[in-house]
Amino acid sequence: MEGFTFYFFAALALVGSAMVALLPRLVHSAFALVMALSGIAGLYWTLGADFLGAVQLLVYVGGIMILFLYGVMLTPKESSRWNLQSILFPGLLCVLPLAVLLHLGWTGVEAAVEFLPTLPEPEPTTKTMGKWFLDREKYLVPFELASIVLLVALVGSVYLARRRKEV
Repeated sequence: MEGFTFYFFAALALVGSAMVALLPRLVHSAFALVMALSGIAGLYWTLGADFLGAVQLLVYVGGIMILFLYGVMLTPKESSRWNLQSILFPGLLCVLPLAVLLHLGWTGVEAAVEFLPTLPEPEPTTKTMGKWFLDREKYLVPFELASIVLLVALVGSVYLARRRKEV
């Protein structure tokens, strides 16, 4: 089952990233990027980095992609005038080197498989990181200082935005 989930998320990331490059409309490419980033988050989860997968999903898929979609929707239609035929030749020029690199990478992996050590089962990291953030001897003070710096930046940006409107 673990192999299936790894290959599923890897295929999701690869298909999503290929669709980002090949779809002619920017909004469709943005949604394909959501699919690719979700596949990457799934890969993190299958490899045992559950905290990193959750951050990937929240920050990139949830935050950055929403901003990107707003930017795409606010862009006028005249600024995106390319179509599939205009990128076909450059795409074909990229396929051959990519195929050669994939072939060399795959044969290198096949040659190195018998020398690779077996890895232990991945363990969840969220509980350990939570303990580190709340432990006084580890990272409690830097964690709290980072939150204060972010709060000051937020208040400062609100102050600057309001000051410009009043003038």
